[in-house]
Amino acid sequence: MPVQYADYTLWQREVLGSETDPESPISRQLTYWRETLKGIPEQLDLPADRPRPAVASNRGATTAFEIDAPTHAALEQLGRARGASLFMVVHGALAALLARLSGTGDIVVGSPIAGRGEQLLDDMIGMFVNTLVLRTQVNPSDTFGDVLARVRETDLGAFGHADLPFERLVEALDPERSQARTRCSRSL
Repeated sequence: MPVQYADYTLWQREVLGSETDPESPISRQLTYWRETLKGIPEQLDLPADRPRPAVASNRGATTAFEIDAPTHAALEQLGRARGASLFMVVHGALAALLARLSGTGDIVVGSPIAGRGEQLLDDMIGMFVNTLVLRTQVNPSDTFGDVLARVRETDLGAFGHADLPFERLVEALDPERSQARTRCSRSL
Protein backbone atom coordinates (compact mmCIF):
# COMPACT_ATOMS: atom_id res chain seq x y z
CA MET A 1 0.00 0.00 0.00
CA PRO A 2 1.28 3.48 -0.80
CA VAL A 3 0.59 4.75 2.74
CA GLN A 4 0.19 3.18 6.17
CA TYR A 5 -1.94 4.32 9.10
CA ALA A 6 1.15 5.76 10.81
CA ASP A 7 1.77 7.88 7.70
CA TYR A 8 -1.75 9.23 8.01
CA THR A 9 -1.26 10.28 11.64
CA LEU A 10 2.02 12.03 10.79
CA TRP A 11 0.41 13.70 7.78
CA GLN A 12 -2.53 14.84 9.92
CA ARG A 13 -0.20 16.47 12.47
CA GLU A 14 1.79 18.14 9.71
CA VAL A 15 -1.30 19.45 7.90
CA LEU A 16 -3.11 20.66 11.02
CA GLY A 17 -0.04 22.36 12.46
CA SER A 18 0.40 23.62 16.00
CA GLU A 19 -2.29 25.05 18.24
CA THR A 20 0.20 27.72 19.33
CA ASP A 21 0.25 29.11 15.76
CA PRO A 22 -2.95 31.19 15.37
CA GLU A 23 -2.75 30.81 11.58
CA SER A 24 -2.54 27.00 11.63
CA PRO A 25 -5.54 24.95 10.50
CA ILE A 26 -5.94 23.35 13.93
CA SER A 27 -5.94 26.73 15.64
CA ARG A 28 -8.49 28.13 13.18
CA GLN A 29 -10.67 25.05 13.58
CA LEU A 30 -10.55 25.27 17.37
CA THR A 31 -11.58 28.93 17.13
CA TYR A 32 -14.46 28.02 14.81
CA TRP A 33 -15.74 25.30 17.16
CA ARG A 34 -15.39 27.44 20.27
CA GLU A 35 -17.49 30.18 18.63
CA THR A 36 -20.01 27.75 17.13
CA LEU A 37 -20.57 25.83 20.37
CA LYS A 38 -20.48 28.78 22.77
CA GLY A 39 -23.53 28.63 25.05
CA ILE A 40 -25.00 25.37 23.79
CA PRO A 41 -27.72 23.95 26.02
CA GLU A 42 -26.69 21.64 28.82
CA GLN A 43 -29.06 18.95 27.58
CA LEU A 44 -32.03 18.46 25.31
CA ASP A 45 -35.08 17.73 27.42
CA LEU A 46 -37.36 15.38 25.55
CA PRO A 47 -40.61 13.88 26.82
CA ALA A 48 -39.87 10.67 28.69
CA ASP A 49 -41.92 7.87 30.16
CA ARG A 50 -39.68 7.63 33.24
CA PRO A 51 -37.24 9.87 35.12
CA ARG A 52 -33.62 10.03 34.02
CA PRO A 53 -31.46 7.77 36.24
CA ALA A 54 -28.67 9.30 38.32
CA VAL A 55 -26.19 7.11 36.44
CA ALA A 56 -26.80 6.18 32.81
CA SER A 57 -27.19 2.45 32.21
CA ASN A 58 -25.95 2.75 28.61
CA ARG A 59 -28.71 0.34 27.59
CA GLY A 60 -30.27 1.30 24.35
CA ALA A 61 -32.40 -0.02 21.58
CA THR A 62 -32.82 0.30 17.88
CA THR A 63 -35.87 0.72 15.76
CA ALA A 64 -35.64 -0.46 12.19
CA PHE A 65 -37.75 1.15 9.50
CA GLU A 66 -37.68 1.52 5.75
CA ILE A 67 -38.26 4.54 3.59
CA ASP A 68 -40.06 3.54 0.44
CA ALA A 69 -38.64 4.43 -2.97
CA PRO A 70 -41.14 7.25 -3.76
CA THR A 71 -40.47 8.95 -0.41
CA HIS A 72 -36.72 8.58 -0.90
CA ALA A 73 -37.00 10.10 -4.37
CA ALA A 74 -39.10 12.99 -3.04
CA LEU A 75 -36.53 13.69 -0.28
CA GLU A 76 -33.71 13.71 -2.84
CA GLN A 77 -35.72 16.00 -5.12
CA LEU A 78 -36.37 18.40 -2.22
CA GLY A 79 -32.65 18.46 -1.47
CA ARG A 80 -31.71 19.14 -5.09
CA ALA A 81 -34.27 21.95 -5.31
CA ARG A 82 -32.77 23.58 -2.20
CA GLY A 83 -29.10 22.90 -2.97
CA ALA A 84 -28.91 20.41 -0.09
CA SER A 85 -27.84 16.80 0.22
CA LEU A 86 -30.10 13.98 1.36
CA PHE A 87 -28.16 14.02 4.65
CA MET A 88 -29.07 17.68 5.11
CA VAL A 89 -32.75 17.03 4.41
CA VAL A 90 -32.84 14.25 7.01
CA HIS A 91 -30.84 16.38 9.47
CA GLY A 92 -33.36 19.18 8.96
CA ALA A 93 -36.28 16.83 9.64
CA LEU A 94 -34.56 15.54 12.80
CA ALA A 95 -33.82 19.09 14.00
CA ALA A 96 -37.45 20.14 13.40
CA LEU A 97 -38.75 17.06 15.24
CA LEU A 98 -36.38 17.56 18.21
CA ALA A 99 -37.31 21.25 18.41
CA ARG A 100 -41.00 20.43 18.48
CA LEU A 101 -40.63 17.64 21.07
CA SER A 102 -38.31 19.61 23.34
CA GLY A 103 -39.92 23.02 23.00
CA THR A 104 -36.53 24.61 22.36
CA GLY A 105 -34.96 25.94 19.20
CA ASP A 106 -31.28 25.30 19.94
CA ILE A 107 -30.76 21.79 18.60
CA VAL A 108 -27.37 20.08 18.87
CA VAL A 109 -26.74 16.61 17.47
CA GLY A 110 -23.59 14.60 16.90
CA SER A 111 -22.93 12.78 13.66
CA PRO A 112 -20.14 10.39 12.76
CA ILE A 113 -18.15 11.11 9.59
CA ALA A 114 -15.86 8.80 7.67
CA GLY A 115 -12.72 10.94 8.01
CA ARG A 116 -11.30 9.67 4.71
CA GLY A 117 -10.95 12.90 2.78
CA GLU A 118 -7.96 11.75 0.74
CA GLN A 119 -8.22 9.20 -2.09
CA LEU A 120 -5.04 7.46 -0.86
CA LEU A 121 -6.96 6.47 2.28
CA ASP A 122 -9.77 4.65 0.46
CA ASP A 123 -8.15 1.20 0.62
CA MET A 124 -6.36 1.66 3.92
CA ILE A 125 -7.41 -0.29 6.99
CA GLY A 126 -7.80 1.88 10.06
CA MET A 127 -10.22 3.85 12.17
CA PHE A 128 -10.72 7.29 10.65
CA VAL A 129 -14.16 8.06 12.06
CA ASN A 130 -14.65 11.46 13.66
CA THR A 131 -17.71 13.06 15.26
CA LEU A 132 -19.13 16.38 14.13
CA VAL A 133 -21.30 18.54 16.35
CA LEU A 134 -24.16 20.00 14.31
CA ARG A 135 -25.90 22.95 15.99
CA THR A 136 -29.02 24.35 14.37
CA GLN A 137 -31.43 27.07 15.43
CA VAL A 138 -35.08 26.19 14.76
CA ASN A 139 -37.73 28.86 15.28
CA PRO A 140 -41.41 27.90 15.71
CA SER A 141 -42.40 30.16 12.81
CA ASP A 142 -39.85 28.63 10.43
CA THR A 143 -40.96 26.81 7.32
CA PHE A 144 -39.12 23.59 6.54
CA GLY A 145 -37.34 25.52 3.79
CA ASP A 146 -36.03 27.95 6.44
CA VAL A 147 -34.85 25.04 8.61
CA LEU A 148 -33.22 23.34 5.63
CA ALA A 149 -31.37 26.52 4.64
CA ARG A 150 -30.02 26.88 8.18
CA VAL A 151 -29.11 23.17 8.36
CA ARG A 152 -27.27 23.45 5.04
CA GLU A 153 -25.22 26.36 6.37
CA THR A 154 -24.55 24.52 9.65
CA ASP A 155 -23.52 21.28 7.97
CA LEU A 156 -21.26 22.96 5.40
CA GLY A 157 -19.52 24.88 8.20
CA ALA A 158 -19.07 21.74 10.28
CA PHE A 159 -17.77 19.67 7.37
CA GLY A 160 -15.41 22.51 6.49
CA HIS A 161 -13.93 22.23 10.00
CA ALA A 162 -14.03 18.44 10.33
CA ASP A 163 -10.29 17.79 10.63
CA LEU A 164 -10.16 18.56 14.34
CA PRO A 165 -10.51 15.27 16.22
CA PHE A 166 -13.61 15.25 18.43
CA GLU A 167 -11.56 14.08 21.41
CA ARG A 168 -9.34 17.16 21.01
CA LEU A 169 -12.40 19.41 20.84
CA VAL A 170 -13.84 17.93 24.04
CA GLU A 171 -10.43 18.24 25.71
CA ALA A 172 -10.07 21.88 24.64
CA LEU A 173 -13.58 22.90 25.71
CA ASP A 174 -13.57 20.76 28.87
CA PRO A 175 -17.34 20.50 29.36
CA GLU A 176 -18.86 19.59 32.71
CA ARG A 177 -19.53 15.85 32.82
CA SER A 178 -22.52 13.96 34.19
CA GLN A 179 -22.97 10.24 34.76
CA ALA A 180 -26.66 10.64 33.98
CA ARG A 181 -26.04 11.24 30.26
CA THR A 182 -23.55 10.50 27.55
CA ARG A 183 -20.41 12.60 27.85
CA CYS A 184 -20.99 14.62 24.71
CA SER A 185 -24.52 15.70 25.64
CA ARG A 186 -23.27 18.24 28.16
CA SER A 187 -22.48 21.81 27.25
CA LEU A 188 -19.28 22.01 25.23
